[in-house]
Amino acid sequence: MSKLSLPDKTFLETVLGMDGGYVLDFTNTSLAQLFDDLGIDIYDDKYAEYGGSKANRLRILWKIGSDSEVASTLANLADYIEAKQAAPHSSGFSDREITDDQIAKIRKIAARLRGSSSADGRPAGSTEDAADSTRAIFTTSATVSQNKIQVEIHEELYNHIGQYLASGDYFHAVEESYKLVRERLREITGKEKASDVFNNSAQNIAHYEALFGKARPSSDAEADFFRGIGYLHLGVQHLRNEKAHTPATPLEPNLAVHYIALASLAYDLITRYVSEDTIKEIEELVLAKRRSYRTASSFYHDFEDGKWLRNLRLPAKVESKAVRKVLKTKWLDEADFTRSYDYSNIMLMRLELVVDELTQADLDRLLNLPTTDSYGNDQLAGMRQFIEFVQKKYPEKISHKVREWLAKE
Repeated sequence: MSKLSLPDKTFLETVLGMDGGYVLDFTNTSLAQLFDDLGIDIYDDKYAEYGGSKANRLRILWKIGSDSEVASTLANLADYIEAKQAAPHSSGFSDREITDDQIAKIRKIAARLRGSSSADGRPAGSTEDAADSTRAIFTTSATVSQNKIQVEIHEELYNHIGQYLASGDYFHAVEESYKLVRERLREITGKEKASDVFNNSAQNIAHYEALFGKARPSSDAEADFFRGIGYLHLGVQHLRNEKAHTPATPLEPNLAVHYIALASLAYDLITRYVSEDTIKEIEELVLAKRRSYRTASSFYHDFEDGKWLRNLRLPAKVESKAVRKVLKTKWLDEADFTRSYDYSNIMLMRLELVVDELTQADLDRLLNLPTTDSYGNDQLAGMRQFIEFVQKKYPEKISHKVREWLAKE
């Protein structure tokens, strides 16, 4: 059974024009050929549970097929769409125009299911692909000029030690950064010492589920990566012990920055994972809030200027910048304005929770999404209030494209 999500299925059904029982412009013969090339007999009776139409057979494949089978099918469909629309003298698909962004999203869904590469095409086994799809991206960045590197340390760590850095107290800045790493490890695993979490050879996997979202590594490369994180935290433990048993003395700034960067990396690598339970809890809170409004007018009254957020109690984990980045990425990928007004409202409510993480490119991307359902009805609702909310809080996030859109509304 594939892990194709409901938002992904909804998106694919719209792009592939499946509402009338069809799949793009495939005939029975050409659809059979597409699946024959993948070693699948799509006209086997087991794919006719919902009826014998081409669309229903594809839906059954999504339901009972493996991740690998569904991923291969989507990749082949993306190839077919590209070839069809790029062919000389081709009119493409007469009833729809499939954009490059939509094709890219089909490939992204396939890559996510296949698990052989990350959503943006990085090879498997890279550190960017070491945890599951709900893991955060890197929360820090760096610039390099010859032998000088300017590193942006983790925001939560900086907020804790900023006062020491400002006063030039580098000793305590380093000591407190290591304390924060240990405290975060305790919050996640219940144990403060890295040696208790990973053991002295960094081979204990008992806390992998809490740290990385999976009980066991899925490959040798990932096992090495997780073990490396363990060694990194063991290093922080012993370096912190040395600082804790040493009288406070002036510390050379360049060395202090190296120590702090190490702490930032250790902190970042254990705060990337966001559990499915946490995500589900947040999404259900948003859904319940939307359903609490008896009329559309009462909802839009509160949605304007973000008033609906005032009494919303979110899990403490949402305060983490790393968590908000995970949620932003997930919710942008799932944004769908073709289903109903209420569903569009919910998509935009979710994004208001992580508005500080949105960029100009993210807002432009939202405005490029399709908004009409299979019957030609526009289902976008609440976008103007959402954009005005962003503009009020973060005017620098408003691009030229968004300003033009607002002017037309």
